[in-house]
Amino acid sequence: MAEPSVWKDAYRVGQAVVRVLGDSTKTHEIHRVEEITGRPRYRRLLDEFSASPEGQRLLRERPELSSDHVDYAALRRLPPDTLGGAYVQHLDANHLSADYQAAATRHVDDPDMAYLMRRFRQTHDVWHALLGLGVEGHEEVLIHWFTFGQLQLPVSALIMLFGTMKHIVLEKRWGALRHSAYEAYRAGKEAEPLLAVIWEDQWEDPLDAVRVKYNVRPLEQRWLS
Repeated sequence: MAEPSVWKDAYRVGQAVVRVLGDSTKTHEIHRVEEITGRPRYRRLLDEFSASPEGQRLLRERPELSSDHVDYAALRRLPPDTLGGAYVQHLDANHLSADYQAAATRHVDDPDMAYLMRRFRQTHDVWHALLGLGVEGHEEVLIHWFTFGQLQLPVSALIMLFGTMKHIVLEKRWGALRHSAYEAYRAGKEAEPLLAVIWEDQWEDPLDAVRVKYNVRPLEQRWLS
């Protein structure tokens, strides 16, 4: 018989899913689902990171994408075709704050796992810039198709299922359904592992060169509308 905490977690996940279906902008509810459902997968990721030089460095240095650690004014002075310039342009154009994604986890006690989840949230907008995706509902769904190809997170699977129905099928975005969804998944699967990358080392590098370095293909814009 399942432990009471398991039922409580299941209830919290179900409640959060219903709320997000009603309002896709409830990012904190998506974070709740990610933390609760993602623990087993993040535990395996921690094992993988502990066995690789890149992962070991990330966990040792624990860089943070937040205004306390990154000079966003300096990024705004970079050309828009650099990684840092494209990233901050994405934030500014969509009125986003990196500090929100740097918020502490609420459903994870392990400090390494909590950091890795937080780092994933923080680099989510870097991945947006790499793929050339905005923040409309269907574009957020597509970033999770890419993310599932990268990390196989349960929260991404849920967004792929319910988000595709809401923001692609019901909105009749047939080009995105026929082309972009699988394109995004395949791009994520074929790209180099991105979660361990310390992007802060590469802000001044040309965006296209970074894409080539990690084998990230931006999505074809003609299928996104």
